[in-house]
Amino acid sequence: MLKIQHVTLSFGQKKIFNDLSLNFEEGTITGLVAPNGTGKSTLINIILNNLTPQVGFVEYDGLCYKNERDIVRLHKKICAFPDQSDLFSFMTGRDHLKLYANLWDNSKISVDEIVNELNMNAYVDHKVETYSLGMKQRLCFAMVVVADTPVMLLDEVMNGLDPQNVSLISKVLVDLKEKKKTIIMASHLLQNLQMYADRILFLKDGGVIQDFDNRGQNKQYLKVRMSSEVSKILVHLKYEKLPDGLVLIPISKNKANTLEKITVELLQRNIQYSVDKISIEDLFNKIYGK
Repeated sequence: MLKIQHVTLSFGQKKIFNDLSLNFEEGTITGLVAPNGTGKSTLINIILNNLTPQVGFVEYDGLCYKNERDIVRLHKKICAFPDQSDLFSFMTGRDHLKLYANLWDNSKISVDEIVNELNMNAYVDHKVETYSLGMKQRLCFAMVVVADTPVMLLDEVMNGLDPQNVSLISKVLVDLKEKKKTIIMASHLLQNLQMYADRILFLKDGGVIQDFDNRGQNKQYLKVRMSSEVSKILVHLKYEKLPDGLVLIPISKNKANTLEKITVELLQRNIQYSVDKISIEDLFNKIYGK
């Protein structure tokens, strides 16, 4: 298990995390969600030991970043998504994959296997300087996969990818989870994240404002857009209006016969509505007011 214990980190007068403690189980995907500049990448850098908190520590498999020997041992167990600027333009994609496989030296996945899985055969033997942004992004993800570490840290892995490649990488992520990897990923693609993440952490004000169980939540809501007409219809219902105008009406907190009358009236007035679980996008709007 990966643990973050009582971490406090400040940059000058700005406190990024205040006594933050989290546990990350193996075989899970945890999403980090927040507006830009509120700590997603900072948390990943703390786990990597690129940033040292003023208070607290990171622990994995009984190891902490307390001496050179343990730092090396931890770095063998954790791999992070590289930045495209870290790629070598004169090397091929295959060269980069072999480099990562050799650096971590614990991979049960062959380079050819990941190249085939991510449909990279057409360009993997070309120099990186010829790659598009999407090709580079797929290569960076493949480098993490071929390292085959127990812990994988992914910061905006879907950036610059078309829907087909987003779907392809999403499938690989689910396969990695089934192999008991601990995956932590920051992403702004909330609908995509909801498809495969087990847990979503919403960061705000130096900590986690909501730890959302994406697999366990089963509350149903009637959802409708607010208008003057809708406002009159909902007068006797318990509901919450989000900053973007979406109204969430909890099914369990309202009487069935009242809800039935409301849905009939919405249909008669040709007002669109849906019944569904709360989405990550709904929560984002609720928490951050956007």
